[in-house]
Amino acid sequence: MFSPAHPILVHFPIALLTFGVLAQLIALWRKDFWDQAAFFLLATGFFTGILAYISGDGVKHFARNEMGTSAHSIIHTHENFALATLFLFGAVVFLKLLHRVKLLPSLTIVVVVLILAGFVTLSITGHYGGKMVYHPEQIKAASSS
Repeated sequence: MFSPAHPILVHFPIALLTFGVLAQLIALWRKDFWDQAAFFLLATGFFTGILAYISGDGVKHFARNEMGTSAHSIIHTHENFALATLFLFGAVVFLKLLHRVKLLPSLTIVVVVLILAGFVTLSITGHYGGKMVYHPEQIKAASSS
């Protein structure tokens, strides 16, 4: 059964994680407020990302029915990049949380590398999701050829 939750939910982690990355980069120069803002945005983006990921299962079956067998490959790629995005941003939130409770020193370089990698995987995930939503005819054409 098709659930409209996924197309609605995906916009929250995209926006929150993108602004979280920007806030974290600004925090390199202006620490206090921006570091707190980054933590809030990244944590909220991560948790809404989990909801979006879970809600994607309902859409997966709908997409396969609508676009045919070639949709399997693009769905799988989209799903793998979404999972990689969650792992990367989950690691960032975990490291920042440990730093906040004084169990870890600041790992600024590690956090910056992880958020940049996470932003890349987030962008790729969005690209494949957008391709399925806005260009399904290309996917259908690939399955019929």
